[in-house]
Amino acid sequence: MRPLPEDSDSPATGVGISNEWDHHDIALVDAYGALVAKRRIDDSAAGFAELPAMLTDADDTAVDPIPVAIETPRGLLVAALRRTGRRVYSIDGDAAARGPG
Repeated sequence: MRPLPEDSDSPATGVGISNEWDHHDIALVDAYGALVAKRRIDDSAAGFAELPAMLTDADDTAVDPIPVAIETPRGLLVAALRRTGRRVYSIDGDAAARGPG
């Protein structure tokens, strides 16, 4: 296994989003899974507007969008992310918390 990078200057290669009733926790990670940035956004238009800025700061582009893993396959945030052309993966948060096996 490769060691995690020591610095936080590595570009983000993935985004994980938890889906709560009134907010979403966003985590950007690099190729080694090291945390690059994190933020909590409201489940609102204002909160959704924060996400593109966060992704742009992490070198996200329309040509090479950062893929997203999120705990639900539906909702306004998922629809907004899919409209950007990026890959959006729905994951079971409970299964992820349990780990393999």
